[in-house]
Amino acid sequence: TKLSGDLGNSIKDTATSMIQGFATGITSVLSTVTGVVLHLATVPFILFYLLKDGEKLPDYILKLFPPRVRKEMRTVLSDMDEKVSSYIQGQLIVSFCIGVMVTIGFLIIGMKYAVLLGALAMVTSVVPYLGPIIAITPAVIIAIVTSPVMLIKLAAVWTVVQLVEGKFISPQVMGRSLEIHPITIIFVLLVAGSLFSVPGVILGIPGYAVLKVLVTHGFGAFKRRYNRFAGDPLDKYE
Repeated sequence: TKLSGDLGNSIKDTATSMIQGFATGITSVLSTVTGVVLHLATVPFILFYLLKDGEKLPDYILKLFPPRVRKEMRTVLSDMDEKVSSYIQGQLIVSFCIGVMVTIGFLIIGMKYAVLLGALAMVTSVVPYLGPIIAITPAVIIAIVTSPVMLIKLAAVWTVVQLVEGKFISPQVMGRSLEIHPITIIFVLLVAGSLFSVPGVILGIPGYAVLKVLVTHGFGAFKRRYNRFAGDPLDKYE
């Protein structure tokens, strides 16, 4: 009787723990999805005003600075615009590569609607975390309906695509577009993701690129003001 009672209590505790863990997981997922949706919902409004008043924005910003530094600040803003544009172009290239890899992988394993699923992966890959989940969900459903073997093949293809994209394509493409070392790209994503979650992953790389522009110009201005040798080539003193 005592053994039966202990076993019953153990089962009860295990079930309670599993339910609590499941509830916590669901809450975490819902919180993440809600945060991503809210952030994405602001994008159309930001794009609208950028397209509407984008050409006037630099002039508005320059008016906040004294006249003697406006020329330098215009150069800074121009460099920022170039870096952000390079980031967007790089992200489009990465998304295209993901779409192609997914399509080819699905065609090889005989997945139904391979081209359509590849196009979905290409479009949604611009959104970290949530994008891959959206892309793989219909593929998983199709694989389950098809056969367990297809589900295993799907998992293999998806794992390879994610590894190639995360370890090679994104660091290389973004590194060349933004003139940032691939290792720095990976480090920035890890730090930004751990500090700011999904928004950090989305904005980490362009934010770092903008910060790099500010630091570079700030250091250049400091050298011109306080170092009379600022214009000399570095190898002159070697």
